[in-house]
Amino acid sequence: MSESAPIRQTTVPSTLNDDDRPSRGRPRDVEKNSAIVEAASLLFLEQGFDGTSMDEVAKRAGVSKQTVYSHFSSKEQLFSHVIKVTIEEYYPDAALASVEHHTLEADLLAVAETYVRLLMSDKAIGMHRVLVAAAPKGTGFAQMFWQAGPEEMTIKLCEFLQSWVDKGELAITDLEKAGGRFITLLKGKLHFSLEIGLISSVTDEDMKEQARDAVDCFLKIYRA
Repeated sequence: MSESAPIRQTTVPSTLNDDDRPSRGRPRDVEKNSAIVEAASLLFLEQGFDGTSMDEVAKRAGVSKQTVYSHFSSKEQLFSHVIKVTIEEYYPDAALASVEHHTLEADLLAVAETYVRLLMSDKAIGMHRVLVAAAPKGTGFAQMFWQAGPEEMTIKLCEFLQSWVDKGELAITDLEKAGGRFITLLKGKLHFSLEIGLISSVTDEDMKEQARDAVDCFLKIYRA
C-alpha cells in the first residue's frame, strides 16, 4: 500500500473582522434565520454582492433590518453563511449515507454524483458568476468565498480519499492534488458549457454519466 501524505489545509488570511463573526447572545429564531438566508441567496444571485443591500434582504425575507443584523452583523458574514449552507449538504458524509453496500466504486460514485449535482446547480453556477464579477475587488473577496465553503469541502474530500488509501484500495501520495484532479474530472466540458451560458441546463442522466466517467478515469490513475 502506498504511503499517503497528510492532508494539507490551505491557510489564507481571514477577511472577516471581529464584527463579522457570528454574534452571541439569545438563540436565533430559526424560521427567521432561514428566511433571511434564502432571501440573501436569491438576491446575491440576482444582483451580485455589491448590488445587494441588507435593506433589500430584510424586505425580501419579510423581517426588519434590525432583525437581519441581529442574525448577521455584516453583509460579508451573511454572504459567507449563504455559501456555507449551500455547500454543506453536499459533503461526502451526506452522499455516503445513501450507499447500502460500501465498496470503493460505490462510494466514489455516490460522492461523484453528489458533487456533480452541486457543481451543476443553478446556485453554484450563479455564485461562481458573482465571484467572477467581484474579481476587481481583489483577492480578499475570493478568500472569503474559499473559506466559507470550498475549503471545507476540499478537506472532507481528502479525508474520504484517505479512508480508502488506509484500506489499501487507493494509491495516493498527494491527497490534495488527487482531490483537485477528481473535481476537474467532475467538471469537464459540461460545467464549462453551463458557466459560459452555452447551455442552460443539464439532465439527470448527463450528470450521472459525467460522474461515472470521472470515477472511471480517477480509478485508472489511483487504484492500488
